[in-house]
Amino acid sequence: MICERCSGQEYTLEKCNSCGKMVCESCKKSAKRVKKVTRYVICRDCWTDMKKRSKFKAL
Repeated sequence: MICERCSGQEYTLEKCNSCGKMVCESCKKSAKRVKKVTRYVICRDCWTDMKKRSKFKAL
């Protein structure tokens, strides 16, 4: 599969909850598990936006 941020080929991709892009491990900035099955991921592009970052940290 191809990462939508860096166009690199990776086996595992996760969807960024802020922008909806499928990102690889190197493009993923942070991830947290809110509930047992719910996992929130933020990519490096969305991390630079302060509104998206504060929304992610408030979870």
